[in-house]
Amino acid sequence: METIYEDFEPLCKWKREQQSDALEVHLPGFKRQQLKVQINHLGMLVITGERETDEEKYRRISRFRKEFPVAQDCQPSQTRAKFFNGILNLVMPKQIIPAASSLAVATENVKASTATSSLSLMNLNKRICLEMMILAISLAIVGAYVNSYCHCSP
Repeated sequence: METIYEDFEPLCKWKREQQSDALEVHLPGFKRQQLKVQINHLGMLVITGERETDEEKYRRISRFRKEFPVAQDCQPSQTRAKFFNGILNLVMPKQIIPAASSLAVATENVKASTATSSLSLMNLNKRICLEMMILAISLAIVGAYVNSYCHCSP
């Protein structure tokens, strides 16, 4: 029996809020056992599904794969999924930082990143200058040697 694979794009709806991100994926005809939901090591939410339908002349497999970046402030271990009536609902809670301290943390992060980037740029400039000085001195020494010891005829 021949197998035919049919890829499709399920309807997905995002709802992003301050406390959590929610995703609704419409998967008519699927069962919970035919779905896989995971957050991979790259911080991507990966949802896959595959269901088989037998027909007279061939076997048809309907499948999909969706990948979404997970917000940096999401708590992957707190993610909840529920599948009911062909709709997969995912809720990904976010870490909540109080407003006053988040402003202070953001300000400190900006200061730290600015200082770090200034230092690394200064170090890079010093290194380039040092390498150019070494090159210039090396060329001067080679030129003096050639001039003194090589008697090349024109």
